[in-house]
Amino acid sequence: MKTKIAALIMSVFSFAVQAAPYVEYKNEYEMKDFNYDKKVDHLRFGYQADSTWGKPYFEIGPMTHGTSWEAGYKFKLDALPRLEFKGKLETKDTGVAKSKFETEIRYTF
Repeated sequence: MKTKIAALIMSVFSFAVQAAPYVEYKNEYEMKDFNYDKKVDHLRFGYQADSTWGKPYFEIGPMTHGTSWEAGYKFKLDALPRLEFKGKLETKDTGVAKSKFETEIRYTF
């Protein structure tokens, strides 16, 4: 039991030591039938960690007419180094919150 607690504390500590805060600007230019529909700008403040099991991150900030946030992860398996997994949950709130889950699995040749 003490070994598990020590391992948990060590993993949390290593998670915090290897973390990096950042700022990101994101622009979305939406089209319908190849014609301009709307543009949304995001300014997000984020925090990404580099742990033994992957790279989890969290972002939050203002966007055109509201706020948005995103949380996700990215990791590779040691046994299959050419295979990469990414996933995220993104929420945009302009008075009504809209959320989406996105998952990517990439194999590099």
